Amino acid sequence: MAGGELINEFISSPVGFSILTGFVPSFIWLLFWLRLDRRHREPFVLLFICFCIGAASVLFATLLQGGVRTIMSDIPARVVVFAGIEETLKFLVFYMVAQKSSFNDEPIDAAMYLITVALGFAALENIFYVLSPVTQEGLTAGLLTGGFRFFGSTLLHAISSGFIGIIIALTPRGVKKIGMLVGLASAIAIHSTFNFFILREDTASFLRIYGYLWVAAIINLLILEKLRRLPPFKPLPTISS
Repeated sequence: MAGGELINEFISSPVGFSILTGFVPSFIWLLFWLRLDRRHREPFVLLFICFCIGAASVLFATLLQGGVRTIMSDIPARVVVFAGIEETLKFLVFYMVAQKSSFNDEPIDAAMYLITVALGFAALENIFYVLSPVTQEGLTAGLLTGGFRFFGSTLLHAISSGFIGIIIALTPRGVKKIGMLVGLASAIAIHSTFNFFILREDTASFLRIYGYLWVAAIINLLILEKLRRLPPFKPLPTISS
């Protein structure tokens, strides 16, 4: 079988189509956000590691959320806890991989790494979400699901995690950890608000939350554009013995 036929067969299969439809939205948004840091681009290897570990953290989130589902019946509380699990895991990936990197040396950098982690998370999450409708209803249903996630959940992940990076950048160096906690709490609030509106399943709520999401995206974009223009961090003074 020729290579082209193998590729076509893979893409038309439920798994192949889900991988393609789940990954492409994250990749497009990643290119969009990373272009903000075009002056001093972050190293590809570090971004790739952030993206891959961000994707892998979906598995941990699924396990934790499954445990919460068995012990928590209150839907509003569960929505907040689910958002907290996802945002905390994404933040921890950034903190362990990129926070103390020597390449994290500009005000915009934390947001760029956090957005990369978030879009890795969204990519694998998208694949799982697309796979079910593709398997049960066909490629068209999967394509519609992927489209909604491109304009909704995928963008949400980038915005909420990017906001943590913005708070980190705006926090004085001596209290960065407080800024991280404030940013994380804000990301959970943004994520939870989106999920609450989605759960209503009515047209008015749907339109309202997507409007809210795009306004948040524009605000994020404007702030990141300002951060991009700021000079790199000055190194901490050394104390000679």
